[in-house]
Amino acid sequence: MNDLLNIKSLIEGIWKEPTCSELTSKKMDVSTYSKLGEKIPDKFIEIEEVFPKDELEGIWSNYEGYLSEYKVFPFLGTLGEAVICIGYDDSNKGKVYYFDFDFGIFELDGDELEEFIRKLITS
Repeated sequence: MNDLLNIKSLIEGIWKEPTCSELTSKKMDVSTYSKLGEKIPDKFIEIEEVFPKDELEGIWSNYEGYLSEYKVFPFLGTLGEAVICIGYDDSNKGKVYYFDFDFGIFELDGDELEEFIRKLITS
């Protein structure tokens, strides 16, 4: 993927400690995001994995067919193979999204990475 270096720079902070270790003990309160809360039956979405920097190309090959049209790239895994993504196109660069195979894709109220991480709560 041509944009991989740009994407890595957008999410570089997720691999720094203590952020990386702390993310997998956090969850997203679905009610924080109105559109997501209207569609997803879960109250919380738990962060299960921070995708390793050296595995991003392989992860992209698994999700490209589902996410390329939205110009978003997965960087966090949640339970049930749903993912947290970052926008990489001029129109959505740096915005955080939630993608679920059952419910579709949701922009998380225009949050950028730091704001999204601040809103996470401890599991």
